[in-house]
Amino acid sequence: MKLVGLILFFLTFFSKLQSEGIYNAKSFQLKNGMKVVVVENKRAPVVSQMIWYNFGSGVEEKGKSGLAHFMEHLMFKGTKKFPDNYYSNFISRIGGSENAFTSYDYTAYYQIFPRYELEKIMQMEADRMVNLTLTEENVEIEKKVILEERFQRVESDPSAKLDESMRSILFPNHYYGTPIIGWRHEIENLTFTDVLKFYKKHYIPNNAVLVLSGDVEFEEVKKLSKKYFGRHKKGKVSFGMETRDPLIETSIKVEMNHPTVKQKIWKKFYRVDSYKKSIKKGLALDIGLKILASGSTSLLYESLVNKKKIFSAVGGYYQGLTKGEGNVYFYAIPNEEINLDEVDKIINDEMKIILNQGISEKRFEIEKKKYIFDSIYSRDGILNPAQSIGESLTIGFSLDDIENLNKKINEITIFDVKDALKSFQENKNFIIGGLKS
Repeated sequence: MKLVGLILFFLTFFSKLQSEGIYNAKSFQLKNGMKVVVVENKRAPVVSQMIWYNFGSGVEEKGKSGLAHFMEHLMFKGTKKFPDNYYSNFISRIGGSENAFTSYDYTAYYQIFPRYELEKIMQMEADRMVNLTLTEENVEIEKKVILEERFQRVESDPSAKLDESMRSILFPNHYYGTPIIGWRHEIENLTFTDVLKFYKKHYIPNNAVLVLSGDVEFEEVKKLSKKYFGRHKKGKVSFGMETRDPLIETSIKVEMNHPTVKQKIWKKFYRVDSYKKSIKKGLALDIGLKILASGSTSLLYESLVNKKKIFSAVGGYYQGLTKGEGNVYFYAIPNEEINLDEVDKIINDEMKIILNQGISEKRFEIEKKKYIFDSIYSRDGILNPAQSIGESLTIGFSLDDIENLNKKINEITIFDVKDALKSFQENKNFIIGGLKS
C-alpha cells in the first residue's frame, strides 16, 4: 500500500508540475524599454543575474567580424566609478562568479553572488551598460588576447577549423557563416573607433533583457531596476542582415588532413527550420533526433556502434533556438576499415531502416517524458532559469511561450515526430566534412 501511495503521490506531483508554468516568472518593462524578469527561489541566499543583449555577431558591419565578441571582452575593463578589475575583484571577494558569452544572435553577461550584495551588483551592471571606459591602449591589448584566443580555439584545432570552413560554405553571404570570434585578418584591422561606435550603438536599455533568479523579491528588483537601469536613455535598435540566402542543394564536401588527427572524423551540417518558424515542428524534430541520434541509447548508436561495431561513436542534435534558420549537427567516428566517403551512405541507409521499421510508441513516450522532466529540472539551481528564459526571450519568444512549453510538448504526437524525421531525411540543404591524418 505504501508503494501504491508513493506512486500515486508522484503521478499527482508530476501532473501538477506539468500544469503549472515552468518557472512562474514575473516580469515588467521599464519606461526606456528594458525588460526585466524575476524568478523567485528561496532555497538558498544566492542570486543569479543575467543581462541579455538582443544582438550578437549578426549586427556586425561587413569586414568587421569579431566586434561583438571583442566588445564582450572590453565590458570587463571598468568605468570611472568602478575602474578596471574592480567589478571582477569585488565578485571574487564575496565568493561569487561571473562570465560572459557571445553568439550569432545575442550577447550575455552573468553573475552568481550572495543575496546581500544584490543592489551593488545591479548598480555595477547598469553602470557599465553606458559608462564603460574605453581607451586605444586597452583596445590594442585586448586585440592581442583575442587573436591568441582564436589561435588556441580554432587555428590549432583541426576539428574547429573544419567546423568553421563548413559553416562558411553552408551559410554563404550570411552572418551564420562568419565565425563569432571573427576572421583573423579582420580582427587585426579593428580600431578603437570601430569598438566605440559599436558600444554606443548597441549597448542600450531597450536592446536588453535583465533576468534575476534566486533569493530575490519581485518588488525589490523592480525598485532597484528603476533606480539604476531606468535612468538610461533608450536608443535606436539595429538588427542584423536578413537570415535568408540561396539554399544549398548539393552534397558539397570539405575534407581536411592534419598530422595530429588520431581518428578519422566525419561531420554533417544541415540547415533546417528553427523554433521561430514553428515551435511544434521544432519540438517534434528535436524529440525525433534525440531518439535517433542523441547519446549512447540512441537508435543509431545501438545499431552502428553496439551491434554492427563499425563506428566507435555516432550522434547528432538539433539547434533550433536561433533568430534565423536552425541547424542539425551529425558526427561519426568510423572504424579504421571504413572510408570517410562511405560514412554518409551508411548513416543514411541506417536511418531509412529505422524509419521504415518505425519508432515505437513506448520509445516515443519515454523520450517525451524525459523532455518534460528536463524542463522541470531546469527550475532547480540558480543560473538555469536565468539562462533558459533570457535566451528564449532574446530569440523572440514570449514569457508565455516559455512557461507553457510543457503543454506544447504534451501536444506532440508520434505522428508529428515521424513527419518531422521524414522531412528531415529529404533535406538536401547540407554540407559534409571529413578530418583525417
